[in-house]
Amino acid sequence: MEDDRAEGPEAQPDDAELAELEREAAALEAAAERRGGLTGARRMLLLQAPVLVVLAVVLMVWGRNAPDSAAAAPAAAPPKLGMVGAYLALPSGSADHAYLTIKNNGGSADRLVSVDSPWASSVTLTEGSSPTALPWITIPAHGTVLLKPGGYAIALNGLTRTPVPGDPIELDLNFATSGTVYSYAPVGPKTPLTVQQVMDAMKYMGRLPPLSTPGQG
Repeated sequence: MEDDRAEGPEAQPDDAELAELEREAAALEAAAERRGGLTGARRMLLLQAPVLVVLAVVLMVWGRNAPDSAAAAPAAAPPKLGMVGAYLALPSGSADHAYLTIKNNGGSADRLVSVDSPWASSVTLTEGSSPTALPWITIPAHGTVLLKPGGYAIALNGLTRTPVPGDPIELDLNFATSGTVYSYAPVGPKTPLTVQQVMDAMKYMGRLPPLSTPGQG
């Protein structure tokens, strides 16, 4: 006998089976979306990776070849100082003032920070009639600074001897970079020193010149 179920109408699924099938379909769609999102992210990374690698190489090469501003800049030439026209004004008032011209032929500025002299108990840097001492005087690169009446000056206080016109007074100029530079300023109007005057003045380096008293010729 043949099976009557084979010839009868096809069996229909019930509601429970339909609900189960819908849940499975939803789960499959969710999984497919997750896989599609992950695949899309991977695809984007794969597309961007060559660009990122090229950018990294360019930055690395540029960093190696970029000029170092500190290293590439040439070092400035040091200051090169010279003093001319030094003289000590005839005594007037409580302080005696020395003047000179300072030239800087170097590529860097320097500063005159102090002055010493075996002729004076103290020496200060001044400007004009101001009683306030200057901390320094800047000598610019490739520049000239003129110490003159009414401007910058070297004030010698408490002279240890009476200045005699023509005597060369030793001035030890102390610079921030160049160190101590020696100069000689003759007493009286600005006149050039002779070689003999300089030689005579050098005898007094390291000791005070003899004192002269009034009435002595």
